[in-house]
Amino acid sequence: MTFARLVLAAATNDPLPRDDNWQLPPKQAAVALVQYYITNIYCLYPSFPETNLYDVLEQVYSTQNRIIKDSDYWFLYMVLAISSGAQSQVKNDQCYIDGVYFASRALRHADQALMPGYTTQIRSLILLTQYSTLDPAHFDSWHLIGFTCRAVIDLGFHQDPPPEQLSDKSLLDMRRKTFYCVYSLDRYDIAPSIQHTSS
Repeated sequence: MTFARLVLAAATNDPLPRDDNWQLPPKQAAVALVQYYITNIYCLYPSFPETNLYDVLEQVYSTQNRIIKDSDYWFLYMVLAISSGAQSQVKNDQCYIDGVYFASRALRHADQALMPGYTTQIRSLILLTQYSTLDPAHFDSWHLIGFTCRAVIDLGFHQDPPPEQLSDKSLLDMRRKTFYCVYSLDRYDIAPSIQHTSS
């Protein structure tokens, strides 16, 4: 029993469908989804450097043989799932269906993406929590934000480290942003904010 399976067992309402024939959309479509996420959702929850997302996008769509980490696959697929879900007008329209399959593909990388003890765990949980507010039929956001808050505390993001342990100001700022993103998700309902910005 991995931590990822524990999280998913507690937070899954209905299992996501699997479609082994599903393929990534053309790069141009993926770029449009990433830009929608940056414009409408990232501006509210900047829990990672924006450049990281574009770097992963380029790596996944690169024709060169590159080793891509599971946490990066999760990162991109969940951003695409959130962006698609946020643009859905009614359940089961094409945007909703695309979001479901992006999320389903992300779950294949859950064991590594949600592995405790790494900053990528917090990022992965934030993205899954965001997606869950758009797809409550499949995920329980209440449980997920609880796991996310626990991860933030376990990794010490709720307080600044001693100056000698983290001298890089940009990393310190990113830690603080990540904490406040989780705090905001815990205190406020993300769904109305996303729906408002996407209308």
